[in-house]
Amino acid sequence: MERTKISDYNEIIETVEKYVKGCKSGKSADMKPAFTENALMYGYLNGTYYNGSIDALYGAVDSFGAANDANAHIDVLSVEGTAAVVRVTLENWHGLTFTDFHSLIKQDGQWKILAKVFHQY
Repeated sequence: MERTKISDYNEIIETVEKYVKGCKSGKSADMKPAFTENALMYGYLNGTYYNGSIDALYGAVDSFGAANDANAHIDVLSVEGTAAVVRVTLENWHGLTFTDFHSLIKQDGQWKILAKVFHQY
């Protein structure tokens, strides 16, 4: 197997930054290009388990609006060929803090998030 190129790491970060941009702007249109069409999301929000379509995230982002004071940090945890895992720490998104694990796939030459698993603090 060929080693992972720096360009792949940069493209992965650029993809995940679209997600962060949407969280901060309060516009799901900013983050949608980062996700596959049928992306899924799993986690506990205020103690209630959620598992299903990423559309719920889009609705929440649009409903809550901009979060200009939110801060995010992105860590690329692993890249193997066409698969990657990224951790995103999102602080102060409307007073909430999350750790997300995003699974990405390189599809038609582009990195896309296909699943988001999150923990709310």
